[in-house]
Amino acid sequence: MRVMLINSPSKYGAFVTSDWDRTAEDIGAFPPIGLSYLAGYLVKHTRHDVKMLDVIAERLDDKQIEERIKEYQPDMVGTTVFTPTFYDSLMLARLVKKTAPKCYFCVGGTQHMRMFLKETLHHPEIDFAVRGEGEIALANLLDALGKGTSLSAVEGISFKKDGEIVSPGAEGYIKDINVLPSPAFELMPMDKYKSAIGTGEPCGTIATSRGCPYSCSFCDRPYRSYRSFSNERILSEMEFFYNRGIKEFVFFDDMFNISPKRVVEISDVMIKKFPDIIWSFRGRADQVTEEMAVKAKKAGCVQMMFGIEAAKDEDLKAIKKKITTKQLVDSIALCKKLGIETSTNWIIGLPVHKSAQDILDLMDFAINSGTDYVQFNILIPYAGTEIYELGIKKNILPPRFWNEYVLNPIPHAYIPVWDEYLSREELSELLKVCYRGFYLRPSYILKSALKVKSYSHFRTLLRGMLTIMGFGGFRRKEAA
Repeated sequence: MRVMLINSPSKYGAFVTSDWDRTAEDIGAFPPIGLSYLAGYLVKHTRHDVKMLDVIAERLDDKQIEERIKEYQPDMVGTTVFTPTFYDSLMLARLVKKTAPKCYFCVGGTQHMRMFLKETLHHPEIDFAVRGEGEIALANLLDALGKGTSLSAVEGISFKKDGEIVSPGAEGYIKDINVLPSPAFELMPMDKYKSAIGTGEPCGTIATSRGCPYSCSFCDRPYRSYRSFSNERILSEMEFFYNRGIKEFVFFDDMFNISPKRVVEISDVMIKKFPDIIWSFRGRADQVTEEMAVKAKKAGCVQMMFGIEAAKDEDLKAIKKKITTKQLVDSIALCKKLGIETSTNWIIGLPVHKSAQDILDLMDFAINSGTDYVQFNILIPYAGTEIYELGIKKNILPPRFWNEYVLNPIPHAYIPVWDEYLSREELSELLKVCYRGFYLRPSYILKSALKVKSYSHFRTLLRGMLTIMGFGGFRRKEAA
């Protein structure tokens, strides 16, 4: 069978504020890691013909997507669903069915399928859903369809039969992820993937683990069991990119430094095998050790990215982040001493934010922390999270918003916010204040100008700055 895996558009998804939606195309492009693992498994373990189409990276419109489908003539199209962008996924399904009526349409997405399997399969354009980690289930589904054998024996999938949903077996879960083939990077437009705060050159993106052992109250990550790829596997994927002239890397999973010892071991090999690369990673500030940071810097690490979310220890405790503000400040100071940049993420509109001043205090803490880059986000209360359940219990959040959205998605639906203390409009205003307050400081602009290394680097930084300026004529206001 011919299968096309499409990284679905994300133009019309649900959001908490329309101002952030205007920036969505200016935050860089990263490859669809999940789809690339599916493709890699199909290429190695089946005889099906596989093609990948990254609509986002290639900036394709509906007509161009239609042309690619007509050209390839797939028997099945598959995509990963993220609940806030389900409208886009459904529009893709309808486009596929219009263009190739006999083509099957299959969706995956572990957390989405756990929460909204029934609502998703309610739509007649969607033929199959893959539950859990989908590499094995998708391969078995394609084999069964190709041979015309019973689908009832294919574990980890769901489909409709006589008006009922059939779900054979448990959802997919791969205990030893090292048995998986490497992602099918060769099927993707690697020259299109660049970090929004990198050099502007093509960037290799690598996932080194699955799962997360933490239980932050705002997070909807589907697995609490942490599983890591071997060091040899990680370095092999780096070599794939390096041999193709790509010398900038991002380790994309949230837990790259969960074991500082592992980072040291990988860095030792990088120093010998890849002496002229630069790289960054997403990790935890409380797991940064001096030995790790020194070795990472020597191996080419130029940036560490931390999800901090809150600016007070009592707030961090309330959201179960299991980190302290001192750990963050100490890690940033260590990175600054070594010449490693830091980027930090923050959430506004948490239940602990009882006034605008609380959010302005968060912005001030971010500025004074010494971090080089920030990303501020208004809280999205994802279904199934502790915060969402608390909001339902307190009658702050509607209990069936996400169910109704998946059943009847509309473009640019507004996601409910935690408005116990601050309205959506106030949070949107404060989001702008935070961004401008951080990035439009004269000292910051001068420092950024001195960092420019090339024209492409300048263009990347300028695009980000213009995006922030595009928020409009807002300036910081002191809280009443």
